[in-house]
Amino acid sequence: MKLRENETTDWWEEISKEEQASIEKGIQNANLGKLNSHSKARNLYEKWL
Repeated sequence: MKLRENETTDWWEEISKEEQASIEKGIQNANLGKLNSHSKARNLYEKWL
């Protein structure tokens, strides 16, 4: 908590508009139940892991 007290800026304001839009889209998808399980994601991206 001490570290948080010393923060002077909000990280949200420091990221790009594209990053903000991507995060907001992810939140919308999660709220709509459009999620993939961890095992499905691992299967999709296994060749890069």
